Parts: sequence; structure tokens; C-alpha cells
Amino acid sequence: MNIKQTVDQTHIRSINQRVILDKIYSDEPISRAELARELFISKSAMTENIAALLNMGIIQEFGEGVSMSSGGRKPILLKFNKTYQYMIAIELNFEDPIFVLANLGGEIINKFTVNISNDSPYATRLELVLNAVRLLLSSNNLTSGDLAIIAISCPGIYDPVNRTFFANSNFANWNMGDFSRQMEECFGTSVLVVNDVNAAAVGEFTSGAGKNSRDLVYVSGGLGLGAGIILNGELYGGSANCAGEIANEITIQNETARARGMSFNNLGGSANIHGLTDKIRREAPQSTRDAFAALGKSPEKIGFKDIIRVWRDGDPFLKACVDDIAVIIGGSISNIVCLLNCDLVIFGGEYTVFHAQMLPIINRIVRENAFAPVQVVPALLEKNSGIYGLFALSKEVIFDRLCNQGHERT
Repeated sequence: MNIKQTVDQTHIRSINQRVILDKIYSDEPISRAELARELFISKSAMTENIAALLNMGIIQEFGEGVSMSSGGRKPILLKFNKTYQYMIAIELNFEDPIFVLANLGGEIINKFTVNISNDSPYATRLELVLNAVRLLLSSNNLTSGDLAIIAISCPGIYDPVNRTFFANSNFANWNMGDFSRQMEECFGTSVLVVNDVNAAAVGEFTSGAGKNSRDLVYVSGGLGLGAGIILNGELYGGSANCAGEIANEITIQNETARARGMSFNNLGGSANIHGLTDKIRREAPQSTRDAFAALGKSPEKIGFKDIIRVWRDGDPFLKACVDDIAVIIGGSISNIVCLLNCDLVIFGGEYTVFHAQMLPIINRIVRENAFAPVQVVPALLEKNSGIYGLFALSKEVIFDRLCNQGHERT
């Protein structure tokens, strides 16, 4: 047998094993006969590939099914072995990173947050994360050998080939290229790094508000402003893996500047939490300042949680600020809908706390301005959107690796 024929057969076998594994994962328990019939794979090929997957331990035989109406032996059912290995998902946000241990079925076993100060040096951040991962493993009697992958979501743009990382000044000190390499060396497993908004988009697409959609956009508002794009059921990153960086959209400050063609501002600076906080410090009336003072805070010392508390108490100035942000985001979403002709927009991020006030404004703007308006809905998974996105993306990487397809999706 020549080399080309051997390679072709190996490739076909890898493809067959992958589709079989996907089918068992989604439709377990299922028999060999059902798999062969639904996947159009011959019984001999099915027997060979099932044997290989059983030998790996990634699937298991699981009891007997119902015999055919014509009689005969009851079929042996197959199921996915969700404890074959485990996944750790880490959501690196600006203040309180989330650490999650899950089995390969995406069932959460342990979850906690770790507070990391904004001014912590990189070495301190790395050690805190390493200790958190060690704690997840040891508290569940696992070792690094039980890990299939560590998946990390974070703001910014990461190139997994060159390990280059681009992020705004609030997050650049994570050094994700070095960070991912040191995590791999410490735990002896692959590390997947994904943009946080892209991870959330995948999470809502696979497990949340977008399960019935094929073309959707997840828009995150809050500490940053970004979009995760799913087209034809696939995450779209663009040629430089930076699609959806809508914070860099430009707006024109005023009529005079517009007439002169100058004084542009970026969208993120106008609509994110830092922009909101700056506006409060500059423009808040005395009544709003008094409301913060009642919490023991001055406008110069407030955080987002303080803003939420005063907003919930009905402060008119903060409600007007939220309205203004909704108008800005609504205009951006309307443009996105016109550009991509998606069938759904999901609104997530820190600003989902305001969704009851913001979404009616956003949806009105989209209805009035988009060529083919679609509904804008709140994220169903809320703070867990990114975590479930990491689970889904990790599953793809793990299954590809197990079936020797020689590539990983990121």
C-alpha cells in the first residue's frame, strides 16, 4: 500500500471517528446500528471506529436497548464518557477572574472567583492563577494528568500562533503570550486563549439565547464594548482575528467638528463604564452626589457597584446617563444589523443589569433604522455566557485531538 493511500485512509478514519463521537455526545445513549444508519457509515467501518473509541475510553457501553420488532438480540447502547478527562475554564476579567472545573460534558464541578488587584504585577497575577488551578484540582482529588485543556477568555486580541496579544491599557499587563506558555509548562496540558466576547457569543449560541439561530451577534457592553459574531453556525474572527472590535468605531463630537471633518471619538470611550464614571464625576448634580455620599462615596471614589445602587434607587441623572448609553449602543447595533443581516442580536456584559431600561431604546433604534430589523434580547446565561462558550470551544479542540484530525479550532 502506498503512502498516499495510507494517509487517505487515516484521514477518513479520523473524520468518521469525529462524526461518531459528536453523534454519541449529542444523542446518547445510542446503538451501533442507529449510528450506522443515521451517519451512513458501513457496519464494518462502524465496528472498527467504535472499537477505537472504546479503547480510548472516551465512550462506554451502556446497557441494552430495545430489540427490533422482528426480534433478535437487544443492541448494546453507547454513551459518552464525560469523566474521561476534565476541563478548567478561566474568565480573566478586570477585577474578579472566574475559575471553573468541569467534566467533558460541561457539567460544573467547582467554581470560584479570585480577587486580583488592578495594580498587581504580572508575577503576582500568574502565581494567583496557578494557585487557583492547583486548588481546583486538589480539592477534587485530580492531578494535572486528568486535565484535557485549560481554556481562558480575556479582553483583547490573541494570536495563538505567534502568541502576540493586544489589549487596552487596563488589561495589557496580563502578558497573555507568556501567560499561556507558562500555564502549559506548569500543568502539561494545552491552553486555549479566546477573546472574552467571542467566548460569550459561542456560549449563548450553543447553550443560551441563540440556540435557535444560525447568524447572530453578541454585543457586550460595560467595561469594554465589543461584538462576537456567529455566521452560518461558526464563530467569525476575520482575517486578523479581530472582527467585532466595535469599540474602535468612530463618532463625531459635535456639529462644528462634523463640518470641519475633525474631532473624532471612539465608540468605546463614549459608552463604557470608564466613560460613564468620568461623566458622573464631571456632570453629576448635587442630588446625585448626595446619593453617593449616603453610601460613603464621593464621585471620585465610586465603582460600578455604587453606580448600580444609586441607579436602582431611581436617580434621574443616572437614568439619563443610561438612556444616553443605550442610544449610542443602539446606533452601533443598528449598523451591525445592516452590515451582517444577522437574525438575532444578544446583549450581554456588565450593562445587562440595565437591560430593562436599555433594551426598549435599543430595539426602537434598530426597528427605525436597520434595513432588516431583528430582535435584540438579553443574554440568557448572564455571567456564565463566556464559561459555557469556553466549554464548547474546548470540546471541539479535545475531540479533534482525540480523533487525530491534526488541527485545533480556536
